[in-house]
Amino acid sequence: MPIARWAFNIRQPLLLENVEPLVTSLTDDDKPNIVPVSNLLNFLPKIECDRLLQFRLEDDMRRALIGRLMIHSFFAAHHDCRWDRLVFSRSETNKPILLQPAHLTKVSFNISHHGDWVILVGDTSLESTVRLGVDVMDFQEQVPGESFETFSACFLDQFTAKEVAFMTDAPADPSSPSGTAPQLKRFYRMWCLKESIVKALGVGIDFNLKSFEFDVKDEEETTKPTLSTRIQVNEPSPEFPEEGWSFEEALLDADHCYAIAAQSEMEGSGPIMDGSEIKRLDWKELLKDAVPYPAQFS
Repeated sequence: MPIARWAFNIRQPLLLENVEPLVTSLTDDDKPNIVPVSNLLNFLPKIECDRLLQFRLEDDMRRALIGRLMIHSFFAAHHDCRWDRLVFSRSETNKPILLQPAHLTKVSFNISHHGDWVILVGDTSLESTVRLGVDVMDFQEQVPGESFETFSACFLDQFTAKEVAFMTDAPADPSSPSGTAPQLKRFYRMWCLKESIVKALGVGIDFNLKSFEFDVKDEEETTKPTLSTRIQVNEPSPEFPEEGWSFEEALLDADHCYAIAAQSEMEGSGPIMDGSEIKRLDWKELLKDAVPYPAQFS
């Protein structure tokens, strides 16, 4: 079951050579070969652009913009769609959903962004029935110098006793003040896993995160994804089955981790994840199929 897994670092400068002839002007005056990312709004419909322009912080707008471009690029690359004919909306839980082309509305995809990274996961097949969710977290988002106990106090009631023990039992790191960094990293890892499930199920933020429990067996690595994590669902249902789940986790760099949840409804489909390293895109790859949206789609 082929699953696309893409990652994009938002700190990459958008060079003029990456977008010619799509963009041939409006470079930064101080850096004449760098194009402001806001120029890429032309490659999204007006309703999406209006939403993106509401962000006050540049990094927030940049992450959200790249996420929308990645979704378009995924459908163009893997489902042979014209970039400017894709029409999207949002679910009740604010999850992007595809409306057109109609024959692709069942294709599962998900996006996440935090810190320096945006991640997309998407099903490249039309034959499978799969749920997908992804989450990425920046380890450095906590208040500098804050202890694990202080930072996590508001969140630990969202985890089972076994999951809390996994976090608190992290081996101390002598290079980290009070040895708290490993605990915080495990907290973020577990939060990624929880969020990946919530997003795969398409449920809201009030979902009971203690209704399922993760069993983490191996540490994360940067070069090879971890596939050994397992889930126990306390009260399985058709909406939240216990069978068919698989997970992929890895470090994108020293400061970021991600988790992908995938659940196949096809019996005997085999492993969903293949263990290969996630594909890291650059601007040229991301925009290779991009064309501006015509006026009638504005």
